[in-house]
Amino acid sequence: MIPPALITLAASLCEHYGLAHQSGRVDTYLAGIRLFRIDGYRKYSPQMYEQGIVIIIQGRKIGHLNQYQFNYDPQQCLLVTTPYPIVCETFASFEQPLMGINIDFDITVISQLVTMIESQQQRRFNYEGSCGVATTGMTQHMYRSVEQLLEVLHDPLDAQVIGPSLIRQLFYYLLQSEQGYLLAQYCEQDSVLAKISAVIDYVQQHYDTKLHVHELAAMAGMSVSVFHKVFKQVVTDPPMQYIKKIRLNNAKTLMLQHGMAANVAAGQVGYESPTQFSREFKRYFGLPPSKIHEHTGFIR
Repeated sequence: MIPPALITLAASLCEHYGLAHQSGRVDTYLAGIRLFRIDGYRKYSPQMYEQGIVIIIQGRKIGHLNQYQFNYDPQQCLLVTTPYPIVCETFASFEQPLMGINIDFDITVISQLVTMIESQQQRRFNYEGSCGVATTGMTQHMYRSVEQLLEVLHDPLDAQVIGPSLIRQLFYYLLQSEQGYLLAQYCEQDSVLAKISAVIDYVQQHYDTKLHVHELAAMAGMSVSVFHKVFKQVVTDPPMQYIKKIRLNNAKTLMLQHGMAANVAAGQVGYESPTQFSREFKRYFGLPPSKIHEHTGFIR
């Protein structure tokens, strides 16, 4: 059961950061932590999730990643080890808005904790070969760390001095959870998950260029057939399908946040044919590029 004080703190934090009367997402005083608030229901829509943790204080979401479904709410946080476009449905209202925080992974801190845990407990984390997105149950220890974190995020100095130790605590408790192996393997340089993550990082930086599967496979140190199999296991999409989704999501961002015309955005993300772009955009988002400004369900 989520402590009632957490909801009060989240509402106070939204007030502090100017989100008390609107939907949105803002950076906090501590780098790598963002606060978000959504004040109404949002139907299914693809949204780009970056690597990190999503902790919901009030409200709930359902995420769909091909054959996988994730329910995350105040009892279940979401772990995302590689950037994914996830189709989400948000349950919130004006009276009970969805509130939560995003926390970026800190690979240095997590790696230190993994080394300490494996040394102390004389065991190694084993990657179970599943999807790189998962939910895990919130514990009382986690709630306590999050409550203290929300408190210090009200003050810039408190956030800078005390915040990092609270994030470290939270990473530790997550590593001890049932999905802790995902965090551990994210930091393991030679793990399958880390190799795929490195390829995805490359795709994120070069999606506007021509990308070839055989080059990506070589980057991961795998044959093309093995790379296809492992990539789909982790990401749930074949490589080229994933790249297409990344391009479409980035084009959507260019249009929504920068006011870019659809044909210009198409070229910016690597499409040579505006017609093909419009066709694939409508198939993926359910509406043509010209109607994208009428849709509001794009807050994580």
